[in-house]
Amino acid sequence: MEKKLKLILLNKEENVFPFWEYNEKGKVVILHRKLISFIESMGFVNVKLSETRYELAKESKNRLKIVTTTDVDQAVLNYLIRIKKYDVLESFTKGISGYLASRKLNTLPVIEPINDRDGEIYSRFYFTNCYCEIRGEMINVQKYDKLNQMIWENRLIDRSFNMPEGGIGQFEIFCKKITGESPGRFLALKTAIGYLLHRNKMVGEPKAIILYDEKMGTDNQAHGGTGKTLLSQALAKCREVVPVDGKDVKLGSWFKNQRINVTTDILVYDDLKKDTSLENFYSMITSGIEVEKKQKQSFFIKPEDSPKILITANYPVKGPGGSSDERRRYEFELSNYFSHVWTPEMEFRCRFFTDSWGQEWDKFYLFMMECVQNYLQKGLIQPESINLNKAGIVHETSLEFYNYATDNLKVNEWLDKREFESNFKNAYPNLDWVSSHMIKKWMGYYATSTGNHLEQKSTGGKYIFRISDGSSKDEADAQ
Repeated sequence: MEKKLKLILLNKEENVFPFWEYNEKGKVVILHRKLISFIESMGFVNVKLSETRYELAKESKNRLKIVTTTDVDQAVLNYLIRIKKYDVLESFTKGISGYLASRKLNTLPVIEPINDRDGEIYSRFYFTNCYCEIRGEMINVQKYDKLNQMIWENRLIDRSFNMPEGGIGQFEIFCKKITGESPGRFLALKTAIGYLLHRNKMVGEPKAIILYDEKMGTDNQAHGGTGKTLLSQALAKCREVVPVDGKDVKLGSWFKNQRINVTTDILVYDDLKKDTSLENFYSMITSGIEVEKKQKQSFFIKPEDSPKILITANYPVKGPGGSSDERRRYEFELSNYFSHVWTPEMEFRCRFFTDSWGQEWDKFYLFMMECVQNYLQKGLIQPESINLNKAGIVHETSLEFYNYATDNLKVNEWLDKREFESNFKNAYPNLDWVSSHMIKKWMGYYATSTGNHLEQKSTGGKYIFRISDGSSKDEADAQ
């Protein structure tokens, strides 16, 4: 340690840290161990992500950033240019592949990953001029000299923040519009946003947030432009978000998670494919994530450190059903106030999240912090379903069957099965290809989705059925 200190102080007045010497012929000789010590003095370290996986990183001003060997190359080269050691620069450049080989960089100090995630009862937003700590009862704006821990550099939001004055911001008004101006649904959406922004999974709510359009499934059409994508963009202005094309989810690929890093906060699966089941995401939601990048050792992100999941979809996201499925999903239907023919840009006469947004930025960030505050106060508030139940039935059966069943099935009333099928096909001759077995399956799904169950039996040579809520055991009316 004493030797290293002397190296750092050498030629202090010139700010020079010599990792070279000259031989008797005046030729530059790079001193490998001193070069590594110099690189260490600039803050470069190895972060231990697992027993077999290390990442090169750089410490600076109480911040840690994952870097590449190229960053090390450039730091050394820029240093030599700055102190005008062009002969050393020439020698170093010639042998750079040997001087900065990965095996040599492995000798840099090894540190454990820092833990700068939020606590259970607080969250933080890091801006360029300050950081804000959000608790259930207050939002405190603090200077960085009050921060007594190291943070990952990419936690930093590349904007300054000052408490805004005046009315509510455009993004908050937008959120009110997409919740149908309903105070209850608006608050529920705020808690969902707050849940995604809170960098903590210890509260006991391991769920995927799923956003739909309110009119989904009502007319066999997908409705876009309601604001789902704008919400995910808003999250990306506050947290490290990895977007994934929902139509290109590589569920069986070894490298399906290769874009995920230890600092990733949210995974956004945008426009999920119609038949993708939520079951495919169960382990990511509750058990952690195995990350395997090409040509690198895999590493595991523990469940408490793994990113939260947002899914946007134009069709109900399928699942195996039951309590296990139910506790892993939080579904929210957005109002169709906005569409492709009436966009937020038309409504507000500006484009969100641009440099010209002005004071709206501060109002936006305050609103997002208030969403976290609402979540810390109230947890996830479950909104009432609008068309989600209907959309699910239509998705698994057909719109025609849903309409027919709704009009003709009464709870606890026994009906002739063959007569029901015949009347359905007469009402919708275009569905004459639907088999008896398929209709039986549809009736079962309809019964379950409406909170009931399907009962069937044979009596007097007839096959009868009913949608039962379990309240009536009297079968005399079936005779």
